Amino acid sequence: MAFRTLLAAILAATALQAVTVDVQNRYGAIHVVVADQTQITVEARRGEEKRPLTEASISRRMDRILVRATPQDGGPLDLHLTLPIGFRLEAETESGALTVVGMLPAARLGTETGDIRLSIPWSVARITLDADVKPPNLVLPKGQKFLQSTIDISGGRTLWRLRDTLPELAIVYGSYQVRTRRPQTIELTEFVRPPDWPIQFHSEAPALLERMLNGEGPPTPSAPPGANPEIGGSDALFRSDVRMVNMMVSVTDNEGRPVTGLTGADFSVRENGDAQRVEFAGSEATPFNLAILLDLSGSARQDREHLRTAAEAFIRLAGDNDRVAIYALANGLFHVVSPLSNDHEKQLAETKRLPEISGASPLYDAITLAYARELWNRPGERNALIVVSDGLDNQVSKQEAPSSVKFSKLVKAAEEMNALIYPVFLRSAERFNPKFATKARENMEKLAEASGGRLFPALSVEDLAPVFPEIEAELRSVYGLAYYPKNQDFDGKWRKVEIKVDKSRVNVRARPGYYAR
Repeated sequence: MAFRTLLAAILAATALQAVTVDVQNRYGAIHVVVADQTQITVEARRGEEKRPLTEASISRRMDRILVRATPQDGGPLDLHLTLPIGFRLEAETESGALTVVGMLPAARLGTETGDIRLSIPWSVARITLDADVKPPNLVLPKGQKFLQSTIDISGGRTLWRLRDTLPELAIVYGSYQVRTRRPQTIELTEFVRPPDWPIQFHSEAPALLERMLNGEGPPTPSAPPGANPEIGGSDALFRSDVRMVNMMVSVTDNEGRPVTGLTGADFSVRENGDAQRVEFAGSEATPFNLAILLDLSGSARQDREHLRTAAEAFIRLAGDNDRVAIYALANGLFHVVSPLSNDHEKQLAETKRLPEISGASPLYDAITLAYARELWNRPGERNALIVVSDGLDNQVSKQEAPSSVKFSKLVKAAEEMNALIYPVFLRSAERFNPKFATKARENMEKLAEASGGRLFPALSVEDLAPVFPEIEAELRSVYGLAYYPKNQDFDGKWRKVEIKVDKSRVNVRARPGYYAR
């Protein structure tokens, strides 16, 4: 019987934070792969032979999972582990090889003479590797710089040291401490993340924003399974020989209540002053795609639970057919906590996987990544991006690691996004620096207005309860409009769009236009 266990009785991975997996295998190799899953898998092998369950022991002590090789015949075994993202690793062997593939927040590795192979995203990882001597075979990844040096220690002895050269204030995910004596091979290679990997680097945002501004479309043009191919469903005839424009419109009465039950005949659209024919207007019957971005970067540690509660509340706002995604900005990185889905019960459980509160605040980059992740791929659908944050991008607060994208470019892109942006602005920063807080709020209001959304203020992350019914009413007021512009010469110029409703005492809000690309 192969030793492959999901450890359900030992841990519930989705409920744990900062778990350390401690692996010891005196004479055999330790191979670790990090994967987007919620449970640990372990397998013992001798060569290609899978070994029985009794060949290793697994136990748990508080926030540590202990894995020990216990071969029945005393011979060497290799341990193969798959760890969920976010787990830490301590691994030690005497003569066995050490292999790690993926992203670990922290790792301490040791081997006397075994080969070391680490496939890591080195642009966001720190490493300090000490050996008695430089190995005969040293392989380093192209495009990354490492520092090699000789360190004097007591008794006239020396160590060979290899370390990263990342700036002191660089945003990193992963710190690797490695101790070895005389390995034959040390091989560092670049980990290539799969397209659906749930962690993205803020440095990826500028290229995506340029694609938006250039009208190039998302890198993966096809919508995922379950996407609505057309905003109009079976009642709308969409012609393939001409270009269509999709707009999202919020319609409320003078009391701010949603105006429902409107049809295409109730709307009038003018593009650069010319009347257009509305082909379709969809509202509550059309499912919503609701992406939630939680800013965990500048909050206090105790606020994590409040943000998790907020995520649960937003999930419960969604209708049965609405899709919700939960994203987070933490440690300067963009995290997909739960991808777009209408399996809301599963998503409620996944909120327990929120990352720890930490790090810098490249908020504008995170907003770019949040839109690009899934909503960009769903043109013509009802899309909304809710951003729960104090708005203090490090561009505003003048601190280290600001966003890579310029705010002015983000606003310009928002004017064309197929999503309404709703900042839930946390006013908690006002008591620390009113000047920065005022600027942050102004920027969030500009961003919301450019997309056709609006800002919802809240005193703090602990006081979000009054905001939820306001957002629920706002979402009920949103219609998706579609029309074929009479001017089919898409020359890249700005076109002003005016949308009105043929009813008295109503308010209409939408983005002001688009670039005809």
